[in-house]
Amino acid sequence: MIKTKRLELVRFDRKYAKDLFELWGDYEVIKYTYMPQLKSIDECSEKIEMFINYTDDEIVNNFIILSDGKAIGIIGSPIIDKDKAVFGLYYQLMRKYWSKGYISEAIEAFRNYILSEFPNAEFHAEVVCENPASEAILRKMGFVEVGVEKSGFTLNGFTLDITKFINQN
Repeated sequence: MIKTKRLELVRFDRKYAKDLFELWGDYEVIKYTYMPQLKSIDECSEKIEMFINYTDDEIVNNFIILSDGKAIGIIGSPIIDKDKAVFGLYYQLMRKYWSKGYISEAIEAFRNYILSEFPNAEFHAEVVCENPASEAILRKMGFVEVGVEKSGFTLNGFTLDITKFINQN
């Protein structure tokens, strides 16, 4: 578990399925991700199980973000190359918690956690260009834009460009 002033980052657990259904059932939250909009708490439990199965044995790399014991989002890091300490970064937050600094707080705590194990870690993130709020968060957290991939995101019949970011410590 990782603690900050307002948040806890905990391992994925099915007991948070109801809260995460509120997150993953909201089209505005997931529209720029490959996550399908979930229709039931059972589907949510299955998705949580997927995250549990994709967590690395050596370093926990997927977390649920809690505020006052309620799951309000997720944050994690696909391991791109553990030997070279290259990690991806993803995050999602319930809409009612947007613009309150929660995701910046979670990113900082998560990044420090990874850096404690991999001091030279490099983080990569991709954001759909139509999502300027997420781009602003990454810039605020010290990520630098390294390019735009034309038609890099395709889902449900629409194709969008993605901005690629990197953060080196």
